[in-house]
Amino acid sequence: MNLLAQLFGIGAMLSLFCIYQQKNRKNLILCKLAADVCWSIHYFCLGAYGGIVPNFVGIFRELTFMQRGKKKWASLPVIPILFILINWGIGFATFGKPINILPIAASTFVTVSLWQRSPRLTKLISIPVSLTFLIYDVFVGSYIGVVNESIAIVSICLSFFKERKKSA
Repeated sequence: MNLLAQLFGIGAMLSLFCIYQQKNRKNLILCKLAADVCWSIHYFCLGAYGGIVPNFVGIFRELTFMQRGKKKWASLPVIPILFILINWGIGFATFGKPINILPIAASTFVTVSLWQRSPRLTKLISIPVSLTFLIYDVFVGSYIGVVNESIAIVSICLSFFKERKKSA
């Protein structure tokens, strides 16, 4: 089960690395969707159920956010609030340890970041997400998660560096 967890963790890590290199919102959300599927399986295999909740809910969040601009209902301002409340509700309902609050808090930031129309703002808000999940991953023994969040922070910084270099 541990090997399977690591394989899906690597898939999630690759998807998240790609997310911060995207220039348009649709591709960014597609990468996040792939990552959430992989992380859900990864945390399930590790028995780290606090990590499953925000990633599983995230699958539906990304599917909904991809409809933004296509379907009127998907653009309603209540949509991100709904996903934040669902995350916190399921998080508290399945609360096992205080550490499980971290992924739910991170998911709140993710929801806000993905709702933004600006990929740059999405990337900026992703920094506290990565820091929060980095702490969670240390506590639950997700070594691939620790590597992922470290790489994500570097990837975000690289993306900003590339943008700055192009505009100079």
